[in-house]
Amino acid sequence: MKSRISNQAPALSTYIELNQKHGYGYQARMVMDGIIDSVIDTEPFTLDEAYSGATLAIEEINKETGYNYDPQKVIRIAGNAIEGNKSRDFTTARVARDIERGRGELTHPAGHDYAIMAIDGKEEELLSGRGVVLVTFLSWRDEKMPKAHEALRRYCEYLALHGYGSGASDMLVELDGMDTERAVSWIKATYGKYVKDNLALLRHVLPGVV
Repeated sequence: MKSRISNQAPALSTYIELNQKHGYGYQARMVMDGIIDSVIDTEPFTLDEAYSGATLAIEEINKETGYNYDPQKVIRIAGNAIEGNKSRDFTTARVARDIERGRGELTHPAGHDYAIMAIDGKEEELLSGRGVVLVTFLSWRDEKMPKAHEALRRYCEYLALHGYGSGASDMLVELDGMDTERAVSWIKATYGKYVKDNLALLRHVLPGVV
C-alpha cells in the first residue's frame, strides 16, 4: 500500500464480488475516492476468505495512515456474486437462502449485520463480522455442516478466552440446546459484550483465512 497523507480520510468502499480472474469464487476490490486502489483476486476465495482478507486490508490501511475506517461500514457484497457462488461454500449458501426466504432479520437484525442497499443504482449486500458468526450458526442449525459447527466451537473458545464464565465445551452444548431465536439472541449478546476486536475474532473463528 502506498502512503497517503491527507487531513481528511478519502472515501473508501470495498466490494466483495465475483472473481473476474477465475470466473468463480470471490475477489475484493478496494476503491478510494472513486479510483480502484487494489484488487485481491489471486484465488477464487470463499465468502469468509474474501471478507476476512478485505477486513485485514482495511486494518492495515488504518495502521499505515491513521485513518479509522470501519470494515462493517465499507465492505459491500455484490448480489450477483452471492447468486453465482451459492453452491460453493456454506456462508454463501446461508446468505442466499436467507435472501430467498426473507429471513435476513434473523441473521442480521436491525441492519447492524446485514442490509440490502442501493449504491450507484445497484443493489449491494453488506455483511458484518457478527453477521458471519450468525450465518455460521444458521448453517449448522439448518444444514448440519460440520465446518460450521467447528467454527461455532472456536467462537465459544474465543468467548471463554475473553471472560465468559464457562468453558467452550459447556458453552457449545448450551448453544446447541437453544431454539433458533434464543441462540441468535445469545450470539448477539455475547458478541456485543466479549468481542472488542472484530479482526481478532475472525482470526480465531476462521484460522488460516485471516
